This record gives sequence, structure tokens and C-alpha cells, in this order.
Amino acid sequence: MAQEKEEQVKTPLTLYDILKSWSIDEIEQLNSVLRAGERTLFIAKEDGYDEDSAGETLLFSDKTYTQFMKLLDRGTKIPTPFNNVGEFPKVSPELAPKKEVVNVGDYMVTLKLVPILKHLLSKHKDISATSILRPRVKMYLLNMLCGCIYSMINTKVVNITENLLLNWWTCLKILQFAEFRIQFAFDHLKRVAHAYLGLHVRKEVDITLDKIDTEIQALEDNRKNVIAAKSTKSNLFKECLREASILKYGNAGTFLLYR
Repeated sequence: MAQEKEEQVKTPLTLYDILKSWSIDEIEQLNSVLRAGERTLFIAKEDGYDEDSAGETLLFSDKTYTQFMKLLDRGTKIPTPFNNVGEFPKVSPELAPKKEVVNVGDYMVTLKLVPILKHLLSKHKDISATSILRPRVKMYLLNMLCGCIYSMINTKVVNITENLLLNWWTCLKILQFAEFRIQFAFDHLKRVAHAYLGLHVRKEVDITLDKIDTEIQALEDNRKNVIAAKSTKSNLFKECLREASILKYGNAGTFLLYR
């Protein structure tokens, strides 16, 4: 009975606790995967992405699509959960939350990610089986993947931002580099990216057209004002216009010496 009570008050294990117990080899292996992902993204960044062109007015063209895909392949930085490497590693509570983890198959994930990992294992088996990484490194990357999928599931396509899409894309690129079998996730994310681009370009075009329409209306209003002013000339301006008609083709000194 006393043992049961002791088990009931036992502090649940968290992802933060697990990472605090990692060896230096495990930390360095995870960091090397994240750094390698950054190098891959850096190569994509150097491979012809034109920032000036990306800032041009978006149109429904192949160039716009190509620039967009290059933007995704540039990716964004995925930080390591470790602030330092040593005998007592310092773990970031933001990247390794102090939330309870539970076993799902051979892995451990936070409670909210359990349904996602169960579904992945049921439909796609162990997607990390081909990876040669250490088990706990795989576990962290699976939490990262499930977190990415959780974010996607809970985000409406119309609410996707560029930064969010970049985070998802970069996460999958890193997992792909780690030899996780996630092509199915990339195929889906590509569809989402296409939808995002379609909505984004359509919105930009509509905004541009509205702006042009507003400018055209302002010009038309100004034209009407000028026409109205032209038809209501004062006597002084009538005199100015009369002199303009007489003198416009002559020299400024004409008639000066003959008056």
C-alpha cells in the first residue's frame, strides 16, 4: 500500500529531464544533424535565390513559383535544445519543455503528441528505422516531427505565415537529412505550400489592383477639378491667356523698342 502511494506521487518524467541526462556523444550527434541541416540550407541559399526579385510585385508566373520554392529551400535556423555541451549540459526549457513524456512503442513523446506518433507508427511503421542515429537522438527528432505535424494540424491554411511555413519545411528537411522516411510528409507539405502561395499571390494581386483603382480614381477626381478650374477663369487670368496667345511665338523683346 505504501509502495502504491509512493508511485502515485512520483514526479513524472519530462523531455527536459531526459535531455539533461544525455551524454556528450548524444548532444554532439544531435547538434551535428542540426548543423548539417543548416549547411544544406546554406547551399540552397547560395544556389541562385534572388532576394531583389523576390521583392517584386508577385504575379501568377513560373518565376514567382520558382522563387518561392527557392525561399523554402533556404529554410530557417532550427536551434539546438542545448545551450552548452559538457558534463552538466544546460538545456533550453523552450525547446525541451518540462512536460510529461510517455512511452509509445520504442520512443517517448510528450502527452499531446501521443496520438500523432501512434498514427505515424500505425500507418508508416518506424520511420526512423533507416537512421543510424542514437536512440535518444531519434527520440528528440521524432518529438520535433510530431510537434511540426501538431502545428500543421492546428493551423488553418488561411492563417499560415511565411515564417511558420519555413519552420515546417526546415524541420522536414533536417529529418530527411537524418534519413527518416518522411517523403509522405513532404508530399503533403508541398500541397500546403502550393495552397499558401496561391492564396498569398491572389491576395497581393487584389491589394495591388485595389491600390491602382484608388490611384486612378484620385487622378480622375483631380482631372475633373482641373477642367472645372479651366472653365472658371478670373479676369486677370483671361488677360494672361490673351497675352500668351499673342506673344507665345515671338521673342521676349518684341515690340519693346517700338512702343
